[in-house]
Amino acid sequence: MQTKVLVKNIGKLVQERKYPEIKNLLPPHPEDIANLISELPLAAHKLLVFRLVPHDKAVDVFEYLPHEDEEQILDSLSSQEIKDILNEMSDDDRTELFDDMPAELVKRFINMLSPQERAIAIEILNYPADSVGRLITPDFVQLYETMTVAEALTHIRNVGIKKETVYHCYVLDSTKKLIGIVSLKKIVLANLQTKISEIMLREVIKANAYTDKEEAASMFKRYDLIALPVVDNNDKLLGIVTFDDLVDVIEEEATEDFERVAAVLPVEKPYMEANFFELLWKRSFWLILLVILESASSLVMQNYGTVIHSWVPLTFFLPILVATGGNAGMQSAMMIIRGLATGDIAVKDFFKVVFKESLLGLSLGVILAIVGLLRVVLQQNNWLLSISVGVAMGATVLLSAIIGATLPIVFRKVKLDPALMSGPLITTIVDVVGILIYFEIATLILKV
Repeated sequence: MQTKVLVKNIGKLVQERKYPEIKNLLPPHPEDIANLISELPLAAHKLLVFRLVPHDKAVDVFEYLPHEDEEQILDSLSSQEIKDILNEMSDDDRTELFDDMPAELVKRFINMLSPQERAIAIEILNYPADSVGRLITPDFVQLYETMTVAEALTHIRNVGIKKETVYHCYVLDSTKKLIGIVSLKKIVLANLQTKISEIMLREVIKANAYTDKEEAASMFKRYDLIALPVVDNNDKLLGIVTFDDLVDVIEEEATEDFERVAAVLPVEKPYMEANFFELLWKRSFWLILLVILESASSLVMQNYGTVIHSWVPLTFFLPILVATGGNAGMQSAMMIIRGLATGDIAVKDFFKVVFKESLLGLSLGVILAIVGLLRVVLQQNNWLLSISVGVAMGATVLLSAIIGATLPIVFRKVKLDPALMSGPLITTIVDVVGILIYFEIATLILKV
C-alpha cells in the first residue's frame, strides 16, 4: 500500500515538475528505491526518478532493478553514464544482465568496459549458462601462506572495502592455487607474528567453474556456507559465489520443478509479465501429450468390452481404482523427486528404494484392498465383485508405488530432470496400467 501511494504521489509530482520533492520521497535503501522505480507505469518516469537517485546509490539501485527496466534505462542514458554504471556493477550482476540481452547489445556494452572489467566479463560469459562459473565474482580477499597475521590485516584494510566479503579470506600458493581458507575472526584473534599457514584450514569446500548451479546450491546447504570458492581444472582460484547469488538459483530451480511437477513447460518470466500465447503453448504442450497417452486407457477398455457388457457394475468402481492408484503413484514420485533434489537419495540407491517402496506399496495395497472390498459390499452386496475390486485396488497401489519411485531415478540416471516425472504424467501412466490390471483380475475372478 505504501509503495502504491508513493507511485501515485510521484506521478503527480512529475507532472508538476517538483523534482526536489520527488528526491525527498525516495526510500533510504537501494532495493526499496529500485522496487519503487519498477512500479512506475511509464518508462519516462522510471528514467527520471533513476536520475534523481543520489550518485553514491545509483549503481546499487540499478543492480536491484528488473532486467527489463535496466535495459530501458541503459537505452536512455549517455555513453559515459552507461560506462560508469557497467564498470561499477558487480561482475555477477553484470553477467546476469548480459545474459538477458541480445548478442549485439552485449557486444556493444562489453566494448564500453575498461580492459580489466572487459577481460573478467568475457571470461565469465564463456562458461556454460547453467554452470557456477556464470555466477562468480573476483571480488574476494586473497592471502598467501607466507604472510604474517600483521601483513594480512594490513592487506585486508587496503583492499577489503572493494571486496564482496571479508569474512573469509582465501589462501593461495605462489602459483595462485587455492590451498586454504581462513576466517577474519581467526586472523583478528591470532598473534600478529603468526603465519597464515599456521591458522588456515586446508580442507577447502570448493567447486569447479563448470559445476552445475543447482549442485553448487546444494553444497551451500550441505556445508552451511556463506561463500563458495570456484576454481579451474588446475585448482587455481577464479572467484567466489556468495549466498545471495545462489538464493536466486534456488528460487529458479524450485519454480522450474513446481512447473514440471504440474506438467507445465518452464516459464522464464513471472506470471504477470508472461505473454498470453507463451503461457498457452507452455501449458497446452503437456496437456496434448497427456491426452494422447490417456487415450491408451480407452483402447484397454475397448479391448475388455465383453467383460464390461457382462458386468456393468465394474465401471461403477473404475474411477475409485484409477484415482487411488494415481494418488499412490504421486505420493511415491514426490517423495523420491524431493529426495533426489536434496541429495538424500542417489541413483545407486535404486534397489534399496524399490525394495522399500515395494514393502510400503504392499502394506498400503492390503489396507486399501480391504477398504475397497468393504466399499463394494456396501453398495452391491456381491462378494465376487467385491473381491475383484479389492484385489485389483491392492495390486494397482503396489504397482503404482513402484512405478512412482523408480521412474524419477531412471530419469536421473539418463541425465534428465526427475521433476519431468510430473504428477499428471505419473497419474496417466498408472491409469493405463491400473485399468489393465483391473479388468484382467476381474476376468480371472468373475470367469468372464
